[in-house]
Amino acid sequence: MNQKGIIGIFTTDWQMSDAIKRLREKNIPVTDAVTPFPAHGIMKQLGKESRLPFFSLAAGTGTIILVFAFLYYIAVIDYPIIYGGKPFFAFPTFVIIIYMLTILLTFILTVLAFQARTGLFPGKEIDDPVHRAGDERYIGGMTDDRFMVALGGEEGLSGEMHESASTILRESGAKEILEIKRS
Repeated sequence: MNQKGIIGIFTTDWQMSDAIKRLREKNIPVTDAVTPFPAHGIMKQLGKESRLPFFSLAAGTGTIILVFAFLYYIAVIDYPIIYGGKPFFAFPTFVIIIYMLTILLTFILTVLAFQARTGLFPGKEIDDPVHRAGDERYIGGMTDDRFMVALGGEEGLSGEMHESASTILRESGAKEILEIKRS
């Protein structure tokens, strides 16, 4: 079996962040990082910026416009009712409805966009480096109290790159280092 990659398991996010920074300085490919909570700056260190916030902003803006247009259509065009001397479209009465529907619909659209982009759906097989490594005991802790860095990916690591990466992971405080083997 040939070496395919390495998984470094850390106990703190700052150790993992330090390891990623040092690995990127040596041009060692960092495939993925898994943390039990959102660790700020990790995505930027990996060179993977998310466009999801921009989608959420666009979805929120579009939702505001659509909800406003819907309420205007209902109150003025489709079913105009004059009650209590108020005009057909009394904007202050619709502010709360617009606000709440904007939050709800933006949330739903953002979650659906996230699931579509990542391919998450019920019944999907898990495809992560630890499963490919064949060491099932790390699955639970990976999202509970451990931080994982996967190196190499599909292209693998060369011999000296493999040794350099292992040394950097150990020096950065990796609790364990797993080898991902090609089958």
